[in-house]
Amino acid sequence: MDLRKMSYRQKDRMLLPALGVLLLLCWFMAFGKTYQAICLNREMKQLGQQTESHDLSFNPQYSQRKLKALERILAGYKVKEGQWSDQLWLKSSSCAAALNVLVDYKLSGIPLEKDTLSAGQNQSVYFYGTYLPLVKLMDTLERSSGIGRISAIQIIAPRKDLVSQRKDKCVLRVDFKALEKLKQ
Repeated sequence: MDLRKMSYRQKDRMLLPALGVLLLLCWFMAFGKTYQAICLNREMKQLGQQTESHDLSFNPQYSQRKLKALERILAGYKVKEGQWSDQLWLKSSSCAAALNVLVDYKLSGIPLEKDTLSAGQNQSVYFYGTYLPLVKLMDTLERSSGIGRISAIQIIAPRKDLVSQRKDKCVLRVDFKALEKLKQ
């Protein structure tokens, strides 16, 4: 069928079915999905109003799961009281020796008075070596238990002005955080 050869009456008759096919195509392409989304939104609003009185934070099962997760996280930070710096030094130096990395450990000052803020302890350890062993060392220290958790990492490019033993080696600073187990 050639549109140029058709009369206006034939074109008018074809216009209505073409409009119907176009609307049907639009329905399937856009309007149908929009209508489904509106219906889903209404259902979700009704469910939200029904469950509004059932706040999840007061659900005992949810609270127990949350408590267990928090206890697992805190367990990674807990260390034995008074032995943390020794454990940190022993484990970090043994890991470093296995990877042929030099260690520099400076003991942090112990607080004079114990209060709620001093329950957490911080300690920095410096390692000197090439890049790849330092990265392996970070991974090993992260998986070690009993030494707290790594709180910060800093890798510094090799410097020429360091002592001859540490010359042309990267410097890795690892900060650890730990919580002493409180006596009950």
